[in-house]
Amino acid sequence: MKSTWHQLFEVALLVALFFGLPLGVDGAKAEDFGKMLKPEKVPDVGPCQDVELMGDRLYAIGRGTLYVLDGSRRGEVPRLLGKLTGLGNVRQIVIRGEVAFITARQDGLWLVDVREDSAPKVISHYDTVEMATGIWVSGDVAFVATRQYGVEIVDVSDLGKPRHLSMLKTGEAQSCWGRDGILYIGDWAPRKMLVADVRDPLHPEIISEALLDGFGDGGCLRENICFAATGHHSRAESEEEAEGRGHGLEIFDVSDPETPVRISGVKFPASYHITNDMWSARVAGEHCIVSDTWNGVFVVNVKDLKNPKIVAHASLPVPEGREENDPVGGIALGEGVVYAAGIFSGLYRIPAPGMSEPVIPEADDAPEIPERISETTPEEDPDFIIHRPNGQVRSVTVSGDVAWAACGAAGIQGLRLEENGFTLLSHTRPGHGEVFHVAVTGDRLFAAESSGGLAIYRIKEDFALEELGRLRLPGQNVKQVTCPPPGRFALIHAGGARVWIVDVSDPAKQEVVLTDSQVGLFYGDQLVPEMLGGRYLVAHWHRSGPAWYDVVSADQPELIGNTPDDRRYSFTDGACALGDRLLITKRGRIQILDPGEMSNIADFPSYGLKGRFLRGRPATNGKRLALSRRHEQLVQLLDISDLENPVFEKELRFSGHPGACGFWQDRLLVPAGYQGLLLEKR
Repeated sequence: MKSTWHQLFEVALLVALFFGLPLGVDGAKAEDFGKMLKPEKVPDVGPCQDVELMGDRLYAIGRGTLYVLDGSRRGEVPRLLGKLTGLGNVRQIVIRGEVAFITARQDGLWLVDVREDSAPKVISHYDTVEMATGIWVSGDVAFVATRQYGVEIVDVSDLGKPRHLSMLKTGEAQSCWGRDGILYIGDWAPRKMLVADVRDPLHPEIISEALLDGFGDGGCLRENICFAATGHHSRAESEEEAEGRGHGLEIFDVSDPETPVRISGVKFPASYHITNDMWSARVAGEHCIVSDTWNGVFVVNVKDLKNPKIVAHASLPVPEGREENDPVGGIALGEGVVYAAGIFSGLYRIPAPGMSEPVIPEADDAPEIPERISETTPEEDPDFIIHRPNGQVRSVTVSGDVAWAACGAAGIQGLRLEENGFTLLSHTRPGHGEVFHVAVTGDRLFAAESSGGLAIYRIKEDFALEELGRLRLPGQNVKQVTCPPPGRFALIHAGGARVWIVDVSDPAKQEVVLTDSQVGLFYGDQLVPEMLGGRYLVAHWHRSGPAWYDVVSADQPELIGNTPDDRRYSFTDGACALGDRLLITKRGRIQILDPGEMSNIADFPSYGLKGRFLRGRPATNGKRLALSRRHEQLVQLLDISDLENPVFEKELRFSGHPGACGFWQDRLLVPAGYQGLLLEKR
């Protein structure tokens, strides 16, 4: 929560920047941030997250749309040439040749052909390991910043079939940029700039780090100088001194990438907003220009690297129906003009004569991709038998001796479980989009097929899947589904943080009967597959914890509330059913809740292991408990036969990213992302 002081400061800052008035906090004045530049709205472009200039073409993205504009007419407002919709929750864009690489958070990575201005078209879509936020492309290699999961490295030599290569684990990667096989990463909450050697894209390695006085995000590189934009809170010792004072630009000498040396930096006004918080930098000529979301755009003269000076700034107008200036998502530099993406209101052109000029791409010795690795032959593993489809195994559900797996681009796969491994059933089915999750009730299979929506199939006697119905949610990609017996209501997750309850009594005429959105993004498997107490469906929210949806007591399903706690819940935890009670992980321990529990969880007993911190998405067969820590690529296994005295069994590390586990004959079954589906050996 913001302090009253900080709320007042933000109001003062916005008024001062807009009207050129003195600032009354810390002695700062509007003139300290240089000349005020005046933005001009670009017509025909909707809400905007990022923008890129390549030659005389301008590319802007926002709300699922790519806009192509003519930026050749110097001094004039760009003209819309064409657009492409249906790209999901778009975030960042880079252009390489005639291809646009667009990240779309939970909607992955898009590769778009932009050769024809009036009709850009999708080449392919890639199912990223997690929320695709930042993007950098060097030769045939794309680097995708996926927040808590680090940087995913992708082979894009075949534009029609992007291929997972490896992961580089970081704290919280938001953006990345680089050259000559050296990658620089804005590490968010750790407040660092990480430096990685990615010349071998199968074996990336962090080689150094530089501390930042603010949260890390975007940056840029020129010769041996690295520019990093920062935001949110500084490294000051006291919370009051740190709050909101991390905004600025920091400059480093990276002549030796293993030893980055800070040269200097400048600070922008203090600011703190919990949403739409992103920062980036672009350098050309004597100036580095920084987008600082709610603060706007700052022009920094960097001719003297040791003494950078803020020479100009701009704030976007207040959008209709809102109370604050539009935050800036990203920027692109043209000749005498800065293009700024207004998150709520659209694209802006900011005249900046003598200060802005196009970025000149530097020569880049791109990483070389080793010889192609087989995409179907599983590697040997001492602990597991591996089935490896040509897609990312995101979830699994066991029905008798059959495992139904959601395999991303490889669709739905049914596998007979046997003593020595898997037999792939002949009837596997591609999804209408990447298949993220499956659930089985009786002879019904429910599939979360991303852009394909919620699909319902009948499992025939020969295990073929017959489609019975499909529900698409406008502008939303379905990521998870559960529909426990009696199978009337399905709970689904779509987008970043929203759930729907759908009446699926008639699969051909599915009806949304409840929607809910709470604070915090969904990471991984947040929905509980079972019904609790014969009446509750449960979602485990990032901050507010278990939410109880009563689908029996009233005419329509309703949210009765979340189990309260004195401290917020974490995305690293989760919930599963233990019999007819709810097992959750919280603060490194296990707790058990009765259905619909509304008492403070702090008053309940907890169970754990001395010296071990328990966290992750739980799954249990009543005896063994598996805690999947997908972002850390590991699973903890415990014996909970005596719940009050759990016994540690083992910890397993994976090259892939394990989702919620399953069990077959007491053997662990792990959906491990691009590593495949893993069955524990006896």
